[in-house]
Amino acid sequence: MAELVPVNPPTMYYPAPSSGPAPAPRTVGPSAPAAADPAEKTGPAELEDGWEGGPSRDRDGKFAYCAIEGRFDTGHVLMIARNIKGEVNLGMGIPGAELPGGEQWKVKVVVDGKLTRERRALAPKPDMLVIPNGKDEELYTALMNGKEVVFSSDADRMAFALKGTKKVLTDLKTCVDKAGAVPSIDTRTKKVATRPDELPEGLADLLKAAGVRDVKRVSLENVPKGERPADMAWRIGPIVGGIRERMVEEGSKLEDLSAGYVDAMKKRCEGGTPTASLSAVEDLPGLMLRTGSVDCALKEGKMHVSLTFFLSPGRLFTILFHEAQEADIGLADKVRDNLAEVLRRLAVNPPSAQPSAQPSGAFPAAAQTGKP
Repeated sequence: MAELVPVNPPTMYYPAPSSGPAPAPRTVGPSAPAAADPAEKTGPAELEDGWEGGPSRDRDGKFAYCAIEGRFDTGHVLMIARNIKGEVNLGMGIPGAELPGGEQWKVKVVVDGKLTRERRALAPKPDMLVIPNGKDEELYTALMNGKEVVFSSDADRMAFALKGTKKVLTDLKTCVDKAGAVPSIDTRTKKVATRPDELPEGLADLLKAAGVRDVKRVSLENVPKGERPADMAWRIGPIVGGIRERMVEEGSKLEDLSAGYVDAMKKRCEGGTPTASLSAVEDLPGLMLRTGSVDCALKEGKMHVSLTFFLSPGRLFTILFHEAQEADIGLADKVRDNLAEVLRRLAVNPPSAQPSAQPSGAFPAAAQTGKP
């Protein structure tokens, strides 16, 4: 489901830094893949342009952490997140990878060949590797002032040239110190212009697969961030749709998350009579899925919101909603049901990664073999 998110990268999908205990890494047996051929390494990956990022909030809307990411010429994405405790996560996006979830790898993080840390890496998404570091100001300072960071395992090695990190990591710390009350972090010089009515490709593809046509994006720029009903919104004829995405705590259940969201919606039915219905939770191979609706009966008519909830193995809770007046309830529910059917198909038969999308020297070799 990675192609559907994030709608507001990187902070909507990046796992929050945590110093909590991690499960033991899986033992590497005799069949572990051999180390990559050093001849394939031609030097560190170079930052294509600049860095971007900003604050992220938890499911209650409270500040959680700040994160930045930069895209490199190998196709990889390097990510750094810091929380209010000063704990840091390093992350790497690996296009085309199929990393097994629930497993870990022993990893060395080396800055300029001097500072070395031995860590545990995990894969919250099939194409993302995350290395929790806890609170380590020495490492953070080294990343700010260093020229190169290398991630290596017994099977592979990936190096990134550190360019512009002194500024962005200073800004990242300021973002945390001010609880996210800062402008977005963006050092890119070649910002990609998008049409105001354009949706991200993955989201547009999902709606298209559900049979939805003539989707027009609705701008939320004039709505304060804390008051926005969605991370992104759109209009389909007479109905308005939107998407919300939040990282949730380990062990969170879709049944509780969706019920809490519905209860909050019912409370907003001021001056009316709220009713709601929710289906049973579907435990699918690639996600947990649930649908439902909330109605608010007012004197002037009924407002109806159809809902599609899903929870990924990487703990990303997503809500897709479509709001309609009484005359268009059937259309909103049809969009919901079609979206749910598309998500069922994607969960059971996820799109296969294209071999050409796998960069040379991807890290770790499990990205290619499925073994740690």
